Amino acid sequence: MTERDDAIMRDIERFHCLSRDNIIDLYFSDIRTPVTCANKVLRRLSDRKKIKADRTVQPYMYFPIDSKMSTNSQKVDHFQAIFKIYSAMRRLGGLRQFFVEPKIGGKGTVEPDIFAIWHGTPFFIEAQLSNYSSDIMLKKIARYEQYRISRVWENLSWQRKSKKVFPIIWIVGQRQYDGLQGIMQTKSVQEMYSKMKRA
Repeated sequence: MTERDDAIMRDIERFHCLSRDNIIDLYFSDIRTPVTCANKVLRRLSDRKKIKADRTVQPYMYFPIDSKMSTNSQKVDHFQAIFKIYSAMRRLGGLRQFFVEPKIGGKGTVEPDIFAIWHGTPFFIEAQLSNYSSDIMLKKIARYEQYRISRVWENLSWQRKSKKVFPIIWIVGQRQYDGLQGIMQTKSVQEMYSKMKRA
């Protein structure tokens, strides 16, 4: 086992599932034969029962060895959308923290898909694949407002003592919702980055 093997396994755990191409993006993009090298490492980790491989899809999808998630679960697409956001933020630079489905407010309160600190700004991010109705989205945003009012967020570990900041709520998805006051909505990370540069 190498340090890279350990890092790959940690990232598969962190994102719940990663495709071979996701892993190339993270670990093999600067190698002359990235596909060959990635396949060799992932086959070895899979053969040693360090990770699980779904070989019914191309490229293969990899899961933590103890994952309970079905390989054909809709959650796979959800976690792939989260990774896509991570990859884009990482590529654009300035990414300081990135947590997948952080346990922040407890069940029934806020459950962001992502908490990130990017270019010095904290974000609660919703990776929006499902075409939720406006009513469902308004209820989701109302939970964020209740959390903001509670001031519990002031005690989160990343907060500065000198200045408490509530994260920007950011929805990344193709559908744009009306009536969401104070919420950022973009179709891509690049779109948000462009807005931040103009601000």
